[in-house]
Amino acid sequence: MHKNHQTGIIEKIQEMIFSQSLNSISFDDAITKTYFFHKLISTIDIPTIYLDFDLLYSGYVASNILPQSENLRLYQPSEQTWNTLLVQILDEISKEQHIIIIDSLNGFYNIFTNEKDAGRLINSFIMLLVSIGQKTKGWVLLAIGRHVIEINKMNRLVLQKQDSEFYLTLFDQNNSKKSILKLSHLDLF
Repeated sequence: MHKNHQTGIIEKIQEMIFSQSLNSISFDDAITKTYFFHKLISTIDIPTIYLDFDLLYSGYVASNILPQSENLRLYQPSEQTWNTLLVQILDEISKEQHIIIIDSLNGFYNIFTNEKDAGRLINSFIMLLVSIGQKTKGWVLLAIGRHVIEINKMNRLVLQKQDSEFYLTLFDQNNSKKSILKLSHLDLF
């Protein structure tokens, strides 16, 4: 594998993701998601805040299956820690460009199961992160599994495995394919 070819693929992934401040990405399986995020984090120079609600990525890092990148701040939010953590994150992203990965949206909802209007609350948190992040040209990336939330001006990406190849597809707001990127040489695994 030529390093230049892999660099070109990574640049195309970044171009797809960074064209909007808010992105959702869905996956066929959790392991592919974990390795994709790891590869993305390890190839960018932007500080990354990873909110690991489903704890899969944290488990891989804790067991040394995946090394923790220097530019990564990894958190495992809970109902008890969320408010304090949110204030800390808002402060950080208001001062410097960051990528915020919310993994996963379902896990985010799960910490607010006792809230009557959890959906509105989660959407408000996401839009607050996006709004503050836009001031420093930051990005929010939501791992949404197979559930889709619809927010205007949000990229919707789908990572799929077909046969032994991986494809990252970007959809527009009308659910039309804008672009497809073959990731066969990305060395996810």
